[in-house]
Amino acid sequence: MQLLDKVAVNDLNSLCKNKSSLKTKVVVKCKETGEVLWTGHNKLVIAGAGFLARAMFDIDTPEVTVSYNTALGLDNTISGVTVTDNRMKTCLFCVGTNGCGRENSQVYDVDYTKWIDPDSIVPFQYMPIVKDIKAVQRSIYFGKKTTAENHIYYFKSFDSDPQLIQQYTDGTLVDATVYTNNTTMEAETYVAMTMSIDKFDCRDYFIATTGIKDARINTISLCTAWYRVIDGYRYYQDIRPITRLNFPN
Repeated sequence: MQLLDKVAVNDLNSLCKNKSSLKTKVVVKCKETGEVLWTGHNKLVIAGAGFLARAMFDIDTPEVTVSYNTALGLDNTISGVTVTDNRMKTCLFCVGTNGCGRENSQVYDVDYTKWIDPDSIVPFQYMPIVKDIKAVQRSIYFGKKTTAENHIYYFKSFDSDPQLIQQYTDGTLVDATVYTNNTTMEAETYVAMTMSIDKFDCRDYFIATTGIKDARINTISLCTAWYRVIDGYRYYQDIRPITRLNFPN
């Protein structure tokens, strides 16, 4: 499964008044065939709104929401560090099971004040303690937690770097004449990125726990974080959701 996520700010005033009115579009495609499986719109959640407000106005106040590092007990979590530069990025995503009931018609509305519960997050990789993922995969999967039985990876990186696009509604790119030309078309600014979930993701978790027949996901969040390199690998810190999308199982 491949996902294309766009986040656009068309009206800052509307954003401030209506909490989560960022214009977004998520296209879910089959990675092998390119077939569009589902299209929807994700929503900004409260931790994401705080992140954007601080970044846009250079506000230096502490974050009040809990991080996934703390809630999940991730390896090499660094506490008591204040990030004062631009290291915090939207760079990871996670998936879970609390976005829909058992029936596909039971998709829940996204609550602006709620995240994907830690107990509902489905790890992308769930390996036995005697066999960790390959070193090259450590640049794809993050949020590691080591238990007595397993190596668990809760987060995954994007397939492509985020791309900033500014264009008119007919697809023509905005250029230096934007203030002086006679164009009457509306323009938009958005960030596009792609991410994917393949047949090797999430499956081992269900096989080891509730059974493969129970395998499903129905919610996804983009996450902000910053990282420290420890023993040659990136360990992301202060992982928090910026958006959330619920969809059919």
